Amino acid sequence: MKLIKPIVSISKIIENYDAVICGFNGVLSKGNGINFDAMSALEKCAQNGKKVAILSNSPLRVRDLVEQLNDSGLNLSFLETVITAGEVAHYCLKNLKEFNLPGNKYYNLGSPRSAAAIFDGLKYQEVAALENADFVFVAELRAENNQVDDYATDLGHACALDLPLLCIGNDISTYQKGEICIGGAALAEQYAVLGGKIITLGKPSQKILSYATECFGKDVKKILFIGDNFATDIKSGEALGADTLLISKGVHVHSLGEGYIPDVEKARKLAVHFNVFPDYVGSGLRW
Repeated sequence: MKLIKPIVSISKIIENYDAVICGFNGVLSKGNGINFDAMSALEKCAQNGKKVAILSNSPLRVRDLVEQLNDSGLNLSFLETVITAGEVAHYCLKNLKEFNLPGNKYYNLGSPRSAAAIFDGLKYQEVAALENADFVFVAELRAENNQVDDYATDLGHACALDLPLLCIGNDISTYQKGEICIGGAALAEQYAVLGGKIITLGKPSQKILSYATECFGKDVKKILFIGDNFATDIKSGEALGADTLLISKGVHVHSLGEGYIPDVEKARKLAVHFNVFPDYVGSGLRW
């Protein structure tokens, strides 16, 4: 079993790495504004010669996420790249065969904002009735207080019609307006339980991870992957052969606690549950 080391400041370990990949939700934001201390820590990593990328399961397009960061007054010139599941999905959907979808008509289970961004300019048509759809789509949910049961009728009906469900972003839990709520992957998980076919895109899929590593070039040998989610971020780091830093005051905060000094024993117990072990655990990303 890997030893999980508690850290308070990333400056204590960053000299060991050539590059940093950082998640967005739960680290740089909790859906209610930007964490400026965390962004400053990433910028200082870059100032110390490290290549830095943001890799998010957000269904937002890159232009929208960058606009959000720019509106906060941040200078993003230190970043090598920003990658979102929404952007990769948009690119993949240009080719209908990429996801092996049976047609171009979709029924949107979730937020209109997400669908509008991802399908913008593509030859797909949203339909109002499941009977007219070729597949079901979900990214963000309609409201932050939604529960899986709120979608039970649509999920059951879609399954009976044998429609595949395309889920963008693999987060079962995520942040909206500062609160932890269920993500689109919770609906995909339930759909699979019902016997439906699911197609997902997001961390830790190699399809999205490769975009981050390719931007670094061949000189990068040692990567630190930072995130708040065992199932997506820490597994992504493991898939890349990178070291990982788990942010405890993120999506797992109710299990890991609010302390400034992270509880390693709690982190270890949760790591056993997810069967993936971070190298470090810190309560937040700070220099």
